[in-house]
Amino acid sequence: MSADSGSPFWNKVKEGAQKVANKEKVAIEFQETFQADIFGYLKNIDRAISSRVDGIVVQGKEDPEFIQIVNKALQKGIPVITVFTDAPDSLRKTYVGPNHYQEGLILGEHIASKLKGGGKIGIVYGGPPISHLSLRKQGIENALASIPNIQILEVPNYSASNQNGLEETTELLNNYPECRVLFGLTEEATSGIVQVIKGRGKLQDYSIYTFDQNPEISEFINNGVVSAAIIQYPEEIGAQSTTLMLRWLEGIEYPLEPNYYTNVQLLEKR
Repeated sequence: MSADSGSPFWNKVKEGAQKVANKEKVAIEFQETFQADIFGYLKNIDRAISSRVDGIVVQGKEDPEFIQIVNKALQKGIPVITVFTDAPDSLRKTYVGPNHYQEGLILGEHIASKLKGGGKIGIVYGGPPISHLSLRKQGIENALASIPNIQILEVPNYSASNQNGLEETTELLNNYPECRVLFGLTEEATSGIVQVIKGRGKLQDYSIYTFDQNPEISEFINNGVVSAAIIQYPEEIGAQSTTLMLRWLEGIEYPLEPNYYTNVQLLEKR
């Protein structure tokens, strides 16, 4: 299994996978790289292929190089399962993780119940507009489509240097100072939103919504800074992906379904 080094989320994924491996008495090895190190990420997968492992569980990437190396694994007879984010154009056997469109729909429907009279809603990516973020945004937009006078705002030109939402939020609020509702599509976006608003005014004048849960997001929710967040169950992702890999290898579950969606939950501030 290949995971993001030092991430609390991926540590929980590993725990879920390890529990299944212990129960089934099979060996599982974890290879970790930092999220931005795509070269190291691909190198770990290639090393696993060279080691002739029985199967690979890995977070999906959209990079053509990632799709190429997944396909290489399959050509060598090594099944690959993607988790949390997908690479549907690859030959991976299945995807295990949240339905990101459904995440956006749930959060969008929640805010729809709060904004009967319409309003301006800002969306901050906090990173490249890759597919799972676009799916979240699409879910939000569809949930709010039936409400009159809703205007969804975003920064039109993504800057590759903007990795934390600071520039995006600053530009968004400079252009639309009346915007009081903000969605952070990533935890980095949410951190940037909070920092920018703190420098401009009172946090209680804004409603902030987000996805993903890390210690900082949990603190934001507990302190009432974030109004609501969609949280995932990473242990379930690790356990289910490992179980499915074993079932496929044993010929118990063949073929696998294209997707196995794990649970998510809306968490509101107290």
